[in-house]
Amino acid sequence: MISAIVVNFNGLAYLPDCLAALHAQDPAPEEVLLVDNASDDGSTAWVAAHYPAVRILDAGDNRGPARARNLGVDAASNETCLLLDNDVVLQPGALATLRAELDGAPETAIVQARSLCGDDPDRVHYDHADLHFLGTLVLHNWFRPLSSATAPSGPVGAAIALCFLTRRSVYRAVGGFDEKMFILYEDNEFSWRVRMCGHDIRLAPEARCLHLGGTVGLSVRSAEAPYPARRTFLHCRNRWFVLGACMRWRTLLFTLPAQLAYAGLYFGFAVSRGHAIAALRGHFAALLAFPAILRRRRPVQSIRVRPDRDLLVALPMTANPGLADRGFKAWLRRTSDRGFALYWRVVRGICG
Repeated sequence: MISAIVVNFNGLAYLPDCLAALHAQDPAPEEVLLVDNASDDGSTAWVAAHYPAVRILDAGDNRGPARARNLGVDAASNETCLLLDNDVVLQPGALATLRAELDGAPETAIVQARSLCGDDPDRVHYDHADLHFLGTLVLHNWFRPLSSATAPSGPVGAAIALCFLTRRSVYRAVGGFDEKMFILYEDNEFSWRVRMCGHDIRLAPEARCLHLGGTVGLSVRSAEAPYPARRTFLHCRNRWFVLGACMRWRTLLFTLPAQLAYAGLYFGFAVSRGHAIAALRGHFAALLAFPAILRRRRPVQSIRVRPDRDLLVALPMTANPGLADRGFKAWLRRTSDRGFALYWRVVRGICG
């Protein structure tokens, strides 16, 4: 039996398609919960009128999808939980495919769906990721045509939180999502903890979903789109949250020169976008949160069974299409990717 948990904030434009597709799955989830982050667009009233069987959980205020997912899993009645953003439309058979993949792999804690672009269903938005040693996610099949998208035969490095099936017992055992992060990097940190504790993550490429609008004021889908200052702040702050909670001190010590170099590169990008203050605020906020990071770190590290060197990679990092494809930015991107990969090869063997 499955509990589906839909995270919502002002999603009235998305919920009709999202919930219709969810209820059309065969079999449909036995329970559907909508966790609402203080929406003011009438979306909860619409759900109550059109889907009275959906349990609506009022989060009270908007503290982000990380907290909303935790509230939903805590309230769910079933061991198997589908976590779904409100701008995601499941394609026919997706839920059954996710369920079969999870049921067939007892060591697996998460099964990720393949996300297709809502405005171009023949193109993959993304479908799985790897954990970069710099604390970021390396997205695979990023805006790749569906016809040429690849799929790994075994476990993957990380999941993206827009649509995945998970085991409630594992979710709670590893501590759920970090609610301090609000949004951005929270799926990175969660995936790292799941894998360090000995569980696997898999992709079910035939379980497909359409990803529609993204998060207003945060999502960036093209090089021409404005890059929000709030995203810069969250990127700078939350990356340190991930590293501080998940990375062993030994690994952090030996990779610190690369961590600072990456922070410098991103700060240059932030300056070019007029976001220098937002970036500095993000780093300072992470410093102020250091005691909270330590509190998060202790229970996470106490149940670790896999070392960082078995979890982390140094693959080329993900950038939005057109953002650094040519000229000096492309050269800088290639050079930094090669430099970071070389650095990781040197220190990986001595990392914890």
